[in-house]
Amino acid sequence: MKSDIVEQAARNNALWCDAVCETHNGAGEFHDDLWIDRFGPPPAYPDVVTLTRAGAAAQTRTISELVRAAPHRSWAVKDSFLCLDLRDDGFAPLFDAEWISAPAEASGARASTQKLQWGRVDDEPALLRWERVWSQEPAATRTRVFMPRLLSNPDIHFVLVVAQGARVGGGVLNRGAGVVGVSNVFASASDLAFIWEALADRARSAFPGLPIVSYEHEKETLRAACRSGFAPVGRLRVWRTAAGAPS
Repeated sequence: MKSDIVEQAARNNALWCDAVCETHNGAGEFHDDLWIDRFGPPPAYPDVVTLTRAGAAAQTRTISELVRAAPHRSWAVKDSFLCLDLRDDGFAPLFDAEWISAPAEASGARASTQKLQWGRVDDEPALLRWERVWSQEPAATRTRVFMPRLLSNPDIHFVLVVAQGARVGGGVLNRGAGVVGVSNVFASASDLAFIWEALADRARSAFPGLPIVSYEHEKETLRAACRSGFAPVGRLRVWRTAAGAPS
């Protein structure tokens, strides 16, 4: 039976979150239905990601237990299948989003006529520059999220997109769960569709033969991704008990 692309996307996203969290406070826990970080993730990352659309009641009970065990910290949950109601535990919806997917092979149509160029970030100074542009925050107030140890993981690529010699955007690719995830997409002074197209091309080059997945909640960015060959495949919701927006 063919795997559910949304379940693959959810697990892929949890693998990415786990890799990031492992470089901070330690790796999270993978259960049959949930990924959990009990120690507190870095900024913009969730504490819980649901991995299956089955067992919503059991997932809700587990999340309730986590919150009761640490009531004074904030919690964020990525409800990957939009099937939980966490209001009784003090959560409120932060945003709804669409899972999107693109095929392993590119279609004939292209969103941009520009020549696609991309490069992989491969050292700490370049990673610091990449994160500075991605975060759009001054160095004095920015909390570092991406540690250099991530660069040694062969399943993770930090990508810069270049047009006419200028850096115009980037993102992260991570291979896992039978797909390639695209996340942390950013663009500067360029067509968003061009950035998505370049990242998809890089994913196909670096990890051939695998579908490409991501999620988006901003309408303009979602439209740009769809112009580049992605299509909506499911919905998700991010819940939170306090300020903070998971990636």
